Amino acid sequence: METKGRRPMRPMRLHSILPALVVAAIPLLAACTKAAPNDLNGGNGGSGGGDSSGGTLLVDDAPVLDKTGTQLLDARPKEYNEALRTASLKLLRQLPTLAQIKAIASAKDQKVAYEAAIDAMLADPRFQERMIKWWKDVMRLGGGANGKAPSRDTAPTFAARVMAEGLPFSTLFTASSNNCPTYDADNHAFVDGDCKSGAPAEAGVLTDPGVMYQFYGSMAFRRVRWVQEIFVCTKFPAEYSGTPIHKGSADYTSPWPFESVATAPIDFQDTKSVICANCHTTINHVAPLFANFDENGAYQSKISVKTPTAPDAVPTEMSHWLKPGETTWWRMKTAAPDLPALGAAIAKDPDVSECAVSRLWNFTMSKEDIVSDLATVPAAVLKPYLAEFQGDGQNLKKTLRAMLTSDDFTSF
Repeated sequence: METKGRRPMRPMRLHSILPALVVAAIPLLAACTKAAPNDLNGGNGGSGGGDSSGGTLLVDDAPVLDKTGTQLLDARPKEYNEALRTASLKLLRQLPTLAQIKAIASAKDQKVAYEAAIDAMLADPRFQERMIKWWKDVMRLGGGANGKAPSRDTAPTFAARVMAEGLPFSTLFTASSNNCPTYDADNHAFVDGDCKSGAPAEAGVLTDPGVMYQFYGSMAFRRVRWVQEIFVCTKFPAEYSGTPIHKGSADYTSPWPFESVATAPIDFQDTKSVICANCHTTINHVAPLFANFDENGAYQSKISVKTPTAPDAVPTEMSHWLKPGETTWWRMKTAAPDLPALGAAIAKDPDVSECAVSRLWNFTMSKEDIVSDLATVPAAVLKPYLAEFQGDGQNLKKTLRAMLTSDDFTSF
C-alpha cells in the first residue's frame, strides 16, 4: 500500500529579513505538487521553508544563497530578547516584564538565560490556560454544558492537560479514564473527570460526548472527518494505491477493493461525476464505530445516526456503509473492531505524530491552520522534532521547548 504524498511546506518566519530574501522567496509562492489532492488549489499556507537544525531557507529542498554564496537565513543574528517577547506572547499571552528583559540583556550567556526563561514560562499555570485556548481552536470545540448539550470544553482541556503535564500524546486516544477533565481557573489546576459516555469502554477523546455532540451528522461522517482533519492534518482521501484504476471519468486511487462499499440506499460506487469510493472506502470503514453516539453525544445500544434518503432520512444500518462481510478498520492494514482498538491504531499511526508536531511548529512560527489554510511543513523541517517527539515519549511540551529554543526561533 502506498501512503499519501507529502506536500512541500513553508514554515519559516520571514519578518525582519533582508529584502533580498523576499526576492529569493518568490518561487515559493507558486510552489505546488501533484502528490496530494489537497494541493490542487495551489495554496501553500506559508511564506518560507526552513531546516530547523541549521536555519536554511529551502526551495525544492535546496538552500537559498545570496550573491556571495552565503545561506541567507544563516546570516541572521541571535536576538534572545526579541525571541523572549514572541515566546511570552505565545505561551502566556502577555509581554515579558522589564526584569525579564534586563536579566537576558545583562546575562553573561544570553542563550542560557533565555532557555531558563522559557522553562519558567512552560511551568507557569498561565501556559496551561493558553494551551486550553489553543486546543479549542485546533479542535474547533468550545462551550460549557447546556441542557442536553454536553460540555465541548473537555476534549480541548484533556489535550492541554496531556501537553502541560508531559504525558504521551497517545494518551489522547487511549485513556480509559479521566478523559474528560475540567479546569479550575481559581486554583490553576486540572480536575479529574471521566467522560461517562456510556460506551463499553472509553477511548480518550474518541468517546468524548462533547465531540460526538458537536460533530453529529448523517452516517457519522462528520465525526470521521473531525478525526482525519484534526489528527492526521489532511482532508480525504486518506489512502492511495500504487496502481490507480480508471473508472468512469476519473481514476480510482484507493487501495481498498472498489466493491467493499455499499451501493444502496446511497451508491458509494458511483462514478458518474466523481469517484465517491476514493474517500468513502476509508470513511465507511471507520464511521460505524461512531454511529452509536446519538445527537446528544450519548452512546446507545444501537446505531443512532441516519442515512439521508429522500423524502425522509432513515435509520442507518451496517449495510448502508459496507458490503456484507466487511468490518471496521482505521486503515486498510490496521483493523479496528471497537473504539479502544481505533484509539490504539490512531496512536501508533506515524501520520498522526507528524500532524501533532506540524501543528506545534505552526503555533510556534505563527502559521495558519495546516488543513484549511494548507500551512503545511516540509519533512526536512520536521525531522529533528519528530525524532525528539518519538524519542522522548511523545512529549509535546518538550518538543515545543525544542522549537522555542531553536536557531530558527531565536534568529531575526
